[in-house]
Amino acid sequence: MADILHIQPGQALKRRTRLSTTLILFGVLAVMVAVFSALSRDFYSFQNISTMLTNISFSGIVAGTLTLVMITGGLDISIGGNIALTSCLVAYLFNLAHPVPAWALIPIALALGAAIGAFNGFFITRLDLNPIITTLGTMAVTRGLGYVLTKARSILIMEDVTGFIGRTVIPGIQIPIPLVLFAVIFAILFFVLSRSKFGRKVYCIGANQAAARVSGINVRRVKFVLYLMSGIAASLSGLILTGQTAVGMPQHARGMELDVITAVLLGGTALAGGKGSILGTLAGVLILGVLYNGFTMIGFRYVHISVFQGVLLIMIVALYELRDRKKN
Repeated sequence: MADILHIQPGQALKRRTRLSTTLILFGVLAVMVAVFSALSRDFYSFQNISTMLTNISFSGIVAGTLTLVMITGGLDISIGGNIALTSCLVAYLFNLAHPVPAWALIPIALALGAAIGAFNGFFITRLDLNPIITTLGTMAVTRGLGYVLTKARSILIMEDVTGFIGRTVIPGIQIPIPLVLFAVIFAILFFVLSRSKFGRKVYCIGANQAAARVSGINVRRVKFVLYLMSGIAASLSGLILTGQTAVGMPQHARGMELDVITAVLLGGTALAGGKGSILGTLAGVLILGVLYNGFTMIGFRYVHISVFQGVLLIMIVALYELRDRKKN
């Protein structure tokens, strides 16, 4: 296993390629910010920038963990249902006749996410089921359970714990807590993926799963841990969204899977696995956030932005596919 985890010259070249792609993406982001700032004076206001970054925090956290899953060649599209069920469960438990203590809501929500992630990981790694089909089924089950739990209604939840996670800003510097969580989690994921042995295992599995297994890497365990992380991250995002909206509802995060996958693909992660970076995903998340916010500020409607997002996703996949074909 030591040989395959050792960084070879070819791997160093891949790192330089990822870095150049990431620099291009951040360059595109800078141009977009300049354009929208010129088109709308309100765009670059502190209030708008703070609101925009807070709004992308809950989806960005999920995109970060999904990056690792996709590098191994996997996919998790149950994240939206996970977020919805988390918000519904937290609101339901707090509104019982004998409510669950507010301090217990966070561990309960994270335990739910871990259970959903473990469910996906078990069926994908132990039974070798297709990750798309498995997580699609999980998405339907979790969102359906949200409707059952709330009887298809929205449940108001006004308490300090989720409110702190979703709405509080750090005094003095006025940085929202969701943005702090987003930054901390991305920093941890960046270290794990680029500086740890576990991160090298993730890349090895994505590049050649059979070779990784022969070299001694426990492929099933690594992938199981990644789906576990994805489930926990989705529940954390559910807590943030619940705190921001002060309501638990089964419609939360509907269609969010497309936003997250688009951001990860835009950042350079390959659907086939073996390629991707946390910095690239960060650029992808910020670009989508700026696009949504900027288009809204200049008067575009959501339906128009949705059309553009679909076109953008197709263009991303096509461009990266053409680039890989030229290299080969």
